[in-house]
Amino acid sequence: MRRLEWRVRLACAAILALLATVVRAGDAVEPRDEWFIVSIAGSDCGWLHEQVRVDGERVITLSQMQFTLGRAGAAAVMEVGWDFEESPAGTPRTCSVRQRSGDARSDVRYRFTADQVEIEERAGGRDIRRSIPLPPRPWLTPAEVERETRRARSGGADSLAYRTIDPTAGLRIVDMASTRESIAADGSSAWVTTNSALPIPTREEFDASGRVMRSVTPLPVGEMITRRSTERAARAAAKHGAQIDLIGRSMVAVGAAGKGLPRASRAVLKVRSVNGAPPALESSGAQRASAPDGGVVEVSVDASRSSEATAAERQDPALLRSSILIDSDEPAVRELAQSILRAAGLPADASEAARAEALRVGVFRFITNKSMATAFAGASEVVRTKSGDCSEHAVLLAAVLRAQGIRARVASGLVYADHFAGGDHVFVWHMWTQAMLGGRWHDLDATLDSRAFHPGHLLLATSVQDDAQLDADFSAIVAVIGNVKIEVMRVD
Repeated sequence: MRRLEWRVRLACAAILALLATVVRAGDAVEPRDEWFIVSIAGSDCGWLHEQVRVDGERVITLSQMQFTLGRAGAAAVMEVGWDFEESPAGTPRTCSVRQRSGDARSDVRYRFTADQVEIEERAGGRDIRRSIPLPPRPWLTPAEVERETRRARSGGADSLAYRTIDPTAGLRIVDMASTRESIAADGSSAWVTTNSALPIPTREEFDASGRVMRSVTPLPVGEMITRRSTERAARAAAKHGAQIDLIGRSMVAVGAAGKGLPRASRAVLKVRSVNGAPPALESSGAQRASAPDGGVVEVSVDASRSSEATAAERQDPALLRSSILIDSDEPAVRELAQSILRAAGLPADASEAARAEALRVGVFRFITNKSMATAFAGASEVVRTKSGDCSEHAVLLAAVLRAQGIRARVASGLVYADHFAGGDHVFVWHMWTQAMLGGRWHDLDATLDSRAFHPGHLLLATSVQDDAQLDADFSAIVAVIGNVKIEVMRVD
C-alpha cells in the first residue's frame, strides 16, 4: 500500500503550488521577508516562508514550506522549497527546487539559456544532467508576477489573469486567475485565486497596504489556512506538529460489497465527489470511465482489458528513457532484469507479454522487505535494499521493463483492501505500473502474488516519471483526496 510519506509529499508540493503563485503587491520588486503559520482541518501543522532579495543585478524569490502530519500517533515531516533567480528586467537565470521526506531528499537545479533549460538532478545518491526546451513564452517570472499584479491592482482592476511557471512541477506552465471578491472602507480586500494545475480556489485577504494577511483553501482533507505570523511562531507550528491522520482521511469505505474485488475479473463502480465537480477519471489500461451523469462517474474495470496507446505515446522517448528514479540504465537494474528472466526459464524469443509478467512476478519476489517505512526510492536503491512498499514495487517494475526495451510508466489511484490501518472494506491510496505491450497499455501490480491485476483498482493518474519530482503529473490528485465516495455496483 502507498505509504503516508508519499501522500504527505504529494499534498505538500501541490499545496505549495497553490501558495507559491498567490498574487502579491508591490509597485516594483521590493525586498520582503514573510512568515505564515499553516493549519489544516483546524490544527496548526507547518509554516510557509516567502522572501524576495534584490542584490544589484540579481533578484531572488524564495518559497519554502514545512509540514508535520500525523500517522497513527507518529509524525511525518515534509519540506518543499524553491528559489528563483532572475535579472531586474525579468530574464530567468536559475531555479533550485528541494524536496525532503524523512531521510529522502531530491534536489533539482535549472539553468536557463537563450533556447533551453539545463537541468541537474540529484536523488538517492545519483546525479543526472539533461536539457529541455525553454518553456514557451509568454509567461511571467516570480518577480514579474509581483510587478505586473501590483500594476493591475493599483490601476483599479477587478480581475487579473497571467501565465507563470510552477518550479515544483518541472517548470510546468500554470495559468492564474484572480477576481476581487470584496473591498472594505479601510482599503482591505479579498480576492479569489485559481490556477490551471489544481482546480481548488484560494481566498486571499489583503490589508490596505496590499500585504497578504490570510488565505483559505478548501482542501478535501480539511480547510487549509495560512495566516501571517512571526518566524518563531511559524516554526513552532511545524515543530509541535498536528495529529492530522491522512490515512484515515484518505480512505474510502465501501462496505462488504467490495470484499470480492481482489478475486474478481470485472467490476463496476460509481464514483462521485463529496464537494465540487465530479472527479476527472482516466480511461486507460483496464479502466473505462464514463462522462459524468448527474455528478456520478461510472467506472468499469476489467482485469483482462487493455487500452490502445496513442501515436505520441508509441514514440515518446521518455517511456523508455532512464530517469533519476526509474534508473533503468544502471547496471544493477539491468542485471536484475536479466536474472529474473533467466530464472523464469523463458525462451529467447519470448513475447513482450511473457517477459513483462515474468518481470512483475520477479519484482514481487525480489522485494523481500515489504516495508512502509522506506522513503520514496529509485529503482537502483530498491535493488540494493530489497525493501519498499507499493511505490518501490511500481518504480522497480517500470525500470526493469524499460531495461528490456518495454515502454512503461507508473500509475496512481486507489486500491481495495479488506482491512487497512484500522479500516474495513476500504479503498486506499496505491501505486502500480502500466506496460505498453503490442501497442496497448496493460496494468501490472507488482505488489500482488497470484495475479497481475484485479478490478479493485481505481486509476486517477499516470506518469512517465521523468524527473526527481514525483508530483508534476500527480498534483491534481490533491483535489480528490478525501473527496470521493465509491459505490460498488457489480463484482464478477
